[in-house]
Amino acid sequence: MITIGDEELHKVFPREYPKDLARTTEGESPSEYDLDRIEAEKLAGKRWEEIEAALLQEFFDIGAWLNPRAFHYFFPAFIKQSQVDLKKTSLLVDSLITMLADGGLHWPESLKDAEAELLRENPEIAEAIESINENELSAWRQERWKAFTAPQWALVRKWLSWIDQDERWPVDREVLRKAIINAAKWQAQRVGIPRKR
Repeated sequence: MITIGDEELHKVFPREYPKDLARTTEGESPSEYDLDRIEAEKLAGKRWEEIEAALLQEFFDIGAWLNPRAFHYFFPAFIKQSQVDLKKTSLLVDSLITMLADGGLHWPESLKDAEAELLRENPEIAEAIESINENELSAWRQERWKAFTAPQWALVRKWLSWIDQDERWPVDREVLRKAIINAAKWQAQRVGIPRKR
């Protein structure tokens, strides 16, 4: 079921790829072993309408690899494709909701067993996760969200509400509700109206 159609997305998000967005990721050029970052760089020059659910399924954490401008530009693809194929985009959506909830590192419920096994077999990953500075992670996330305008936030809130009302979405509802609250705060900041408590 399509709740937010192309017309609504085109009304508030730019369609044309930004001419001055040469790279889609941050930092140095990716190494040959940096597969997710390489895939994120392949988006350079593509219009968000060209992104399909299959790519988002394979690289569900692509949002974490995109720089703030690319993240903002490709976000409508995430909204659109989540409505086209829930199964292929559920991990991506969970990752985006977690980013917006700004609640530390969070593994989707469907990956909890895999997480436990991965951390047990790779203690160095567990140590790296423990060493993450939550304030820096929060600032990194906020850099991605601050480019959105009030009308874009209205659409993001509509999308989050649609997810919240659809029981098929395998997301942590508490994290989703925190994301909805944060989206409302971001929207209020963008229009300069104090948020009601």
